[in-house]
Amino acid sequence: MKGLWKTLIALVVLTALWAGFNFYNKRKANEAAAQASKPKQLLLPVKADQVQKFTITPRAGEAFTVARNGSNWDITAPRALAADQKEVSSYVDSLVSASVDSVIDQHPTNLKDYGLDPPDTALDVTTTGKPSSFTLRIGDAVPTGDAVYAQVGGESQVITLTGYGKSPLEKGLFDLRDRRAMTLDQDQIQGLEVKSSKGSYTLTKNPDGYWDLVLPPAVRADNFAVDNLMAGFQGLPMVSILKEDKTDLGSYGFASPTVTVGVTSPAGTQTITVGKKDGTQYDAMNSALAPVFSIGPEFVEKFQIDPATLRDKNYFSFSNFDAKTVDITTPKDHRIFEQTNFKWKQTTPAAKDETTEKMEDLLNALTAIRANTFPKATAGNLAVFGLSKPAYSLKVVFGDKNTTQTVNVGVANGHYYAARSTDALPGEISKGTVDSIEKALGAL
Repeated sequence: MKGLWKTLIALVVLTALWAGFNFYNKRKANEAAAQASKPKQLLLPVKADQVQKFTITPRAGEAFTVARNGSNWDITAPRALAADQKEVSSYVDSLVSASVDSVIDQHPTNLKDYGLDPPDTALDVTTTGKPSSFTLRIGDAVPTGDAVYAQVGGESQVITLTGYGKSPLEKGLFDLRDRRAMTLDQDQIQGLEVKSSKGSYTLTKNPDGYWDLVLPPAVRADNFAVDNLMAGFQGLPMVSILKEDKTDLGSYGFASPTVTVGVTSPAGTQTITVGKKDGTQYDAMNSALAPVFSIGPEFVEKFQIDPATLRDKNYFSFSNFDAKTVDITTPKDHRIFEQTNFKWKQTTPAAKDETTEKMEDLLNALTAIRANTFPKATAGNLAVFGLSKPAYSLKVVFGDKNTTQTVNVGVANGHYYAARSTDALPGEISKGTVDSIEKALGAL
């Protein structure tokens, strides 16, 4: 009986504890909900376009000022510098949307305890709204690492700003300056000249919008490969600033550059000179920009290449549905095929209908002609490759503009070589490529 009473008492105690625990959790949840429903107190209750100027003073380093110039931003002190418009706008947005997370100490006796004397970062802002001037001091991270201590100018209390250890308002000069190593529009580039130990080459965009690779002579470039190369300029960042001017350049290796890349566009020309490797980065400078800076190794790897990798290895560029006429001369015969309303006919040597399926096989065999290698050759000296009297002449007319492409195939010393009628240099193709064309012709 006594054991039963002990059990009943224990159940009553557990029930009371459970009820108390639930009550505590509900109260906490209600408090959190009430806190969340309260409007957050903005640090600076103005609109982004009302911010006119701000000065950031880091604990270690020099102060700098960013000022609005019409719709753009400029860094005006300690020296005039171009600003990163996107980064500055993002910074201002963070500033006007920042709110007080919590009040930690209404009347602090020692600001050093919070890293606020001196602050890690001091921010002074000028606006066209109210307040017209604003000061914020940002201190150390809180022990939990999810916020930082701060203090608004004119107020004694210490607050916290959520920032996960670093506030978005803690920026340095390098963070907000224009860090582009090349400032020309990548899409407007018309010419590129590269010099390096692996080879020198020039790329020029022809009137048709395609790239020519000038070795010399000029040969067709692989537009996809060139576009990939040009992507090396997209947002190419300075990793760090080594020097703000180009005086005393002897220690950077510019006298014997690793690679030099000259760029031409309607907006002007710029040359990036890459000097010596410094750790994992390279020292570099741009002819149109003031500082000496460092860039990552990816830039060097992208441009310091064998020029042959940029050559167009494909000989035909038509799509099968665009083909209108196929004119082929082989060692055996001469045949012409014409397409009207998506129906194919052979017109030479004798007129007859051809099936779409068999013509597709022939067209696929033609578009598969591709250079495996590019032999050393002198411009215009095609005779040694059997191309002065080609064994095969392959001509295709295609598209709305009746574009014509002619590819000649020669045979020399058991090797097969191909060149467009406009090519000064040949490429070597496989015998299997020629066999595929013969097989497709034999089926027609």
